[in-house]
Amino acid sequence: MQRLLNVFTLLGLTACAIAQSPKIETAFTNSLQMPFVRVASINALVCRYETRVKDYQAFVTANALEWKKPDFQQAPDHPAVNVSMQDAEAFCEWLGKKEGRKYRLPTDQEWSLLAGLKEKPDVSPMQQPASTGHFHWGTRPLAKDVGNFCDEAFGRKYRGSYDAKWLEIDDGYSDTAPVGSYPADANGLFDFAGNVWERVQGWYDPPKNTLRIVRGGAFRTGGEKRLLASFRGPDPYNIRLDSVGFRIICEKE
Repeated sequence: MQRLLNVFTLLGLTACAIAQSPKIETAFTNSLQMPFVRVASINALVCRYETRVKDYQAFVTANALEWKKPDFQQAPDHPAVNVSMQDAEAFCEWLGKKEGRKYRLPTDQEWSLLAGLKEKPDVSPMQQPASTGHFHWGTRPLAKDVGNFCDEAFGRKYRGSYDAKWLEIDDGYSDTAPVGSYPADANGLFDFAGNVWERVQGWYDPPKNTLRIVRGGAFRTGGEKRLLASFRGPDPYNIRLDSVGFRIICEKE
């Protein structure tokens, strides 16, 4: 990470160059009070927040399901974790039937477009080239407001029990943070970088089709390779992890 900081210094980038959160109007808010914005690059309505604990709890309660909570404390406005791909798809189906709308996860290609990447659609996710200089938070300097990543706050809590490289920033959150704790990106989306990995549609390893994809980084992410916007985490279909959640798209307002 020191190398990242040196690169920023050579480019003459400082914290003063950090853009303020854009003022983008919410297009609509659904029955769970999940706000959506219309994003032109993918021509879709995207939830401004990662699906929150209170959103997913409504689904769990309505369907009398069991949901394993993480080992750390979460409030209702934290991102829901320990949710598999199958769980996330079931949430979308339930919410769509409840409201008469169609909800889904973004595709891998849509996530790339939201991140500002111009990737070749005929190249499989696992073979996409690294987005050198373009990170989960964009191209601006590393700073404590870029997102909730594996930083000094994480290190203070987990030092000695977790093998990771701490980023040389400190945002005060050792685990998940309340959604919207950091500035929104250019599309008006909060926590698109960091907090929890986001599940997307698509296969990491076609044509084998054995692994799904998570993107965006999480509070456990600190390695330079994993900070690149092009990085995909390959996950089994039904695995549930405390650093993985999801964001939804609405196709029918």
